[in-house]
Amino acid sequence: MAATEAVPIRALGFADLEAVQNLSFEAGWNQVEADWRIFLELGHLYGVDGPAGAVHATGATLPLGREFGWISMIIVTAGARHRGIAAQLVLHGIEDLAAQGLVPGLDATQAGREVYARLGFRDSWPITRLVRPGTGRVRADAGATAPELRAATLADVDAVMALDRRAFGTERRAVIARLIERAPQLAVVGWTPGAAGFLLGRFGRTATHLGPVVASDPAVALSMIDYAVARAPGPFALDLVDLRPGLRAALEARGFAAQRTFRRMLYRRTEPFGDPNFALAIAGPELG
Repeated sequence: MAATEAVPIRALGFADLEAVQNLSFEAGWNQVEADWRIFLELGHLYGVDGPAGAVHATGATLPLGREFGWISMIIVTAGARHRGIAAQLVLHGIEDLAAQGLVPGLDATQAGREVYARLGFRDSWPITRLVRPGTGRVRADAGATAPELRAATLADVDAVMALDRRAFGTERRAVIARLIERAPQLAVVGWTPGAAGFLLGRFGRTATHLGPVVASDPAVALSMIDYAVARAPGPFALDLVDLRPGLRAALEARGFAAQRTFRRMLYRRTEPFGDPNFALAIAGPELG
């Protein structure tokens, strides 16, 4: 197959769940079936079939409110790489979101950043994946004012959504509700006088993912991360919006270490959606 030969892209459905999960296994990614179902139920999942009929490449789009949408889950099986398939899947996602009046966005790895830039994506926030082995409580200074914490429930969706919108610039009620339902032991809200925040998470195949984390005060964010780490099995992964060196240092003191970097990119747009003073960690490269 020539590198520029067009490939047929088809819509994927629930019957393809086992096949797409096998692709993420091969890639070593963290997704479980519940993650793939988000795209089937709230967005679009599409893919390319190989010569034997098995799915050998995937992509997904996820509308996030009325402003922008997400492109993710670009996976190509090892034997089909370097043929231009990934770029075609991204272009398909751009067309899908543009048809809905949404600005496409994605979180690019270092390897993918150049490819996406050629397709019209522009750099926004730097993101660093931090990982922490093990589980259990962390010992850290709570600061002058220890935040009050409590478990978040579906009754908190409106308040959480308002904070999430301020941080990320969109209204994604359905995604927020699903994360609370999936891992209630991780969902937490916290506040001090004049500051508030929330943390949600999910259990993955290889790690417990913490995020989104939203707070106006890093002390609230750190206390919520401590709360989650004490209540879930490790290892942990957290995708930090890496604009506050002090916050990263505090997380490293808690046993987190940098694993890889991403760059949030928006299609033909440099101005980010949302406020990085509130957006401390994303929901993950697949969810935005």
